[in-house]
Parts: sequence; C-alpha cells; structure tokens
Amino acid sequence: MARQARTVIPGQAMHVLARGNNREILFHEAADRAVYLDWLRAAANEFSVAVHAYALMPNHVHLLVTPKELSSLAKLMQSLGRRYAQYFNQRHGRTGTIWEGRYRSSLIDPDYFLRCQRYIELNPVRNGEESHPKDSRWTSYASHIGEKPESWLIDHPSFWALGNTPFERQMAWAAFVREGAPHWEDRQITEALIRSKPWLSPEYAKQLFKDQDAIVLMRPRGRPSKTQAGINPLSSIT
Repeated sequence: MARQARTVIPGQAMHVLARGNNREILFHEAADRAVYLDWLRAAANEFSVAVHAYALMPNHVHLLVTPKELSSLAKLMQSLGRRYAQYFNQRHGRTGTIWEGRYRSSLIDPDYFLRCQRYIELNPVRNGEESHPKDSRWTSYASHIGEKPESWLIDHPSFWALGNTPFERQMAWAAFVREGAPHWEDRQITEALIRSKPWLSPEYAKQLFKDQDAIVLMRPRGRPSKTQAGINPLSSIT
C-alpha cells in the first residue's frame, strides 16, 4: 500500500507525534530528555522550523511547529530521529530501531492553534503522570507561563494575541489551560494526529484547498459539526 501523502504547507502550524517502537520507553532519565531538546533546538534552527510547544513523554513526543519550507519538517524529524536513536542505543546498550515507523503529523487551523497547544502541554496530566501541568519539567508549559523561559521557542501569532505584555499573555495562557478541554476536542485532536489528517474547520479547508477540501478534511465523529466549526479559542480567554 502506498504511503499517504502528508499535508504540509510552509508557514502553517503542524502537530507532530513520534512514538517509541512498540510503545517502548524513549527517555529513561532526565539526561535523555535534555539531549533530545538540545538536538531539537539545533535541528529546528538548521532546517528553518519554528518550535512553538513540546511535550516529552516517556514513550512518545508531541511537537507543535511551523516549517518554513515544504521539506523543513521532514528534514528536522529525520535528522533528529537518526541522531537521537544513535545516542539512545549507545547510552543504553541496545541495537535496532527505537521509533514506531513514520512520525504522524496534522496541519492545524490557526483558529484551533491554542487548543492544540493546550492539548500538548496538558499531556502529562491527561496521562496521569502529573497533577498539574507546571509539575512537568519536560513540556513547554512552564515557559509559556514565565516560570522557565526558553528563548529558542517561538510563540505563534495566536499566542501573541493573548495580551499586550508578556505578563498578560502568561496569565491568559494559565487561565486557558486551567479550564481544561472538553472530551470531544481531545478526541478530535488525537484522531486527526493518528490519521495524519489536518485539524481544520470546513471553512478554512475550503480556503486552503478549494474544491479539494474533501480530500484532506477529516470528517468529525460523534458531536455534531455545528458545535465544532468556527471555534474561536480567544473567546474564552479574553
């Protein structure tokens, strides 16, 4: 079966998932995560990818990024994947692949961007590993609330729209994350990512793809689409 083509548009945000092979552990210790982040930062700079958010879970990685060029994301993930696999095998005395096939990716509607960032930074809480997002050392949440600045992260325009000052944006973000997400929203984000389908409103899909929107648009299941289309995440923050 032919590989499904990825939907990548330069300048448009992407949600990315990379899993450990057979759901095996990717990070055994803090040093492993620190190495991964160092190389992520270097690869993002080399291949012109803006990294907005991340979550390094024990057996998988979530990234929220914007590639500058059509090939930027693929080059970043291939370079980072190979380099980290070599490091991991040497450090932990093993051989073979550590990744579960190809990484998954989902093009994100700008109006849904903050909801996707919240999904990523709440991952440790949703998985039952932490009771509060700021308890995790290995997500971008602490940076976005001003507790652990990471200058290499690049805030998306949607995040900048949260306030006129860093303090306003940090407070607005903390409040938005504290609200949590409805179950149907988490389900939609997860399904789009696992299927490597865009997470877009029907209106934005038509704007991007015109008469081909049905090819890329993931039809929602469950909750009626009228409650999902046209979501404006800022309406519940500002």
